[in-house]
Amino acid sequence: MAIFNSHIGRQIVSSTKAGFLLCTDGNANLLINGNELQVSRGLLCLISPFLFIEIVSESEDCKWETIYDDKDIFQSTSIYIFYATPENNLFKKPCIQLDEKQIEEFMFFVDKIKAKQSIIDSKPKEDDSAMLRHNIILLEQAAGIEFISIYLQNRSCSPRDMTKIEIAVFNFFDLLLQNYTTHRDVEWYAKQANLSTAYFSQTIRQQIGFTPSLMIKQIVVANAKMLLAQPGLSIKEVAVKLNFANQFAFLKYFKSGTGMSPSEYRKREGMCC
Repeated sequence: MAIFNSHIGRQIVSSTKAGFLLCTDGNANLLINGNELQVSRGLLCLISPFLFIEIVSESEDCKWETIYDDKDIFQSTSIYIFYATPENNLFKKPCIQLDEKQIEEFMFFVDKIKAKQSIIDSKPKEDDSAMLRHNIILLEQAAGIEFISIYLQNRSCSPRDMTKIEIAVFNFFDLLLQNYTTHRDVEWYAKQANLSTAYFSQTIRQQIGFTPSLMIKQIVVANAKMLLAQPGLSIKEVAVKLNFANQFAFLKYFKSGTGMSPSEYRKREGMCC
């Protein structure tokens, strides 16, 4: 289970993580894929590599709880399928309001997971740790199934088979997560889908409201920001990790997506340069 630390400007995105974020007290303003959302107790947001969530402001009593782990753990809950189907489009509708009973149910999972994680943190035997980790994964998957079901009920939707176009969109998401450091051109992804670049771009935009070029840039920039938040990494080392030809190419790419250089971003966020 990943640890979530809240602070203003905190960006909640990772190419390897997924799960749920619940406001349990107070209120906050979030920026989700560029759209501002007012949050209060009971609002549950899905976390995935394709939702770019940033905390804009929080009340002093604001509290969060998460069920948040490697994205592969949630594969069986079908979180990603809902990005490709228009009626379930999580880009536009990533949050639902839970009632008090549902909040209690979410906290039941959170407390169980935390209890098992605390035992692991106390450094038990290797076999015991493996068993506890397996139990955590089962709890996370059960929570995923339960709260995806609540999401569907809230949206009055039902799971269904995807169309060929939706499968192409889903495959694009999967390929992007695996290849964003090596392939940042739309043409490559269109070729994998056996579609022309123009038709591929049009299809993605119609389905999710974003162009594939914007999705690629958002994924790369979001992960660049996470690397820049690590004080031990120089900007040159970040560029290498993201497979840019040189530091200047990374600077140019990052600035085109944020309007500022990596060093300016670090300065704005109060990070070490």
